[in-house]
Amino acid sequence: MKICLLIPDGVGIRNYLYSDVIPIFIQAGHEVVLWHSLDEELIQKAEDLLQVSLEKYPFIHQPNGIGVQFLREAGRFGRIRLNAQAQNNPTILSNWSGASSSFKGKMLNMAAELFGAGLTTYEKVAKTETLGFDWIRSSKEFSESTAFLKSINPDLLFCTHQRVFSVTAAIEAAKSLDIPTSTAIFSWDNLPKGRLPFRTDQYLVWSNHMKEELVTYYPEIAPDKVVVTGSPQFDFYFKKDIVLDRKDFAEKYGLNPEKVWICFSGCDTLTSPNDPLYLRDVALGLSDQEGLQLIFRPVPVEKVDRYRSVLSEFPQIKLLEPQWIKGSHWGNFFPLYEDIELLVNMAFHCKVVVNMGSTMALDFSTFGNVGLYLRYDHANGRKNWSVDTIFKFQHFRSMGTWRAVGYVNSPDEILSQTLKAVSSPDEVAPDRQLWFDRIVGQDLEKSSASRIADALMALSKRKN
Repeated sequence: MKICLLIPDGVGIRNYLYSDVIPIFIQAGHEVVLWHSLDEELIQKAEDLLQVSLEKYPFIHQPNGIGVQFLREAGRFGRIRLNAQAQNNPTILSNWSGASSSFKGKMLNMAAELFGAGLTTYEKVAKTETLGFDWIRSSKEFSESTAFLKSINPDLLFCTHQRVFSVTAAIEAAKSLDIPTSTAIFSWDNLPKGRLPFRTDQYLVWSNHMKEELVTYYPEIAPDKVVVTGSPQFDFYFKKDIVLDRKDFAEKYGLNPEKVWICFSGCDTLTSPNDPLYLRDVALGLSDQEGLQLIFRPVPVEKVDRYRSVLSEFPQIKLLEPQWIKGSHWGNFFPLYEDIELLVNMAFHCKVVVNMGSTMALDFSTFGNVGLYLRYDHANGRKNWSVDTIFKFQHFRSMGTWRAVGYVNSPDEILSQTLKAVSSPDEVAPDRQLWFDRIVGQDLEKSSASRIADALMALSKRKN
């Protein structure tokens, strides 16, 4: 069987080029082809890591035509509105932005919003989106994708990221050739946002909870098309050979092994525009604690520049920058394997991670460590932003009444909550494992990579 992995951006590298997915296919006697938009040097690094040589071809991103864009965005706006109504959660609407850097883009978004407002049922939304899928079949990118797929003749096309618009023509081309198609939902917060610009024969999700979300927000997708596999990004946390001895890790990154390590993980500017101020609060709150060492991990997709003044003021903060190569835009950012090793060790050795509602709470809870969410507005921060909005986002409702993380409700609570999280983690976040199991759905009996490989091979056999 020949499996074509369509990798349209850098974030798929960790899950599919560094994980065991490809080796499992190869060991089973299957052929793997990469159709990707990545730097060849990076592909070579992945091949060296996996000790394989792969057939590979460039994927060229091309913008969709104006008509396709209009139908896609109108459908997305209509779906977001319906999702917000169905969940009684206005914050879902914040995922729609009519902003654009061009006049043409602004006009298109305005028209899409007006039209999308009239899509009052999921059925109408789905029909609008289907018109866009049909339209793209008359495009140049569809013809080129069709010709390419004919030339390599795969038995299955698997797209590693579900929200890249320019992939739609390739998916439609595969469907026109009766090639089975699959994709994976990348993140735990993606589904309410309407970021599914194409349709496939199969959808791979992290957990039963995510499967329920998918069929709720996309009722036109049959539940039997959704397969629970977990996410390979969490497989690395269960590989014991990645975890370094504490002293070795401390020596490698200049840490004090005698101290308790607390991690502040940064958020992007959009999510937390006042993040440097919160880092300063944490540094100030912990400054007189000789037994604690504060480590700062910035968000990988942004520069660390906005934190420089805080790092200068508090030189005791240990900056451990993500080991990523940063391209011209978000889709061209990608991690090195060294960053996986760094993150796994931070999650293992740091007792607490502090941030503004980041997924990192899930990463750290893999090892039983505690996430603390900062839940207060900053007096000196941007006035048109509030944590009240952040923590009403739909994905946080997955906690229900569980105490899965601890909360810091003012700067005065930083020290006390941190010390409590270190000494009595089960008092601060007793339900963190329950939340992890609901969101991540990790099956310790079988890796996510193995379940993904099984799902893809089953799809190919069923279709063929």
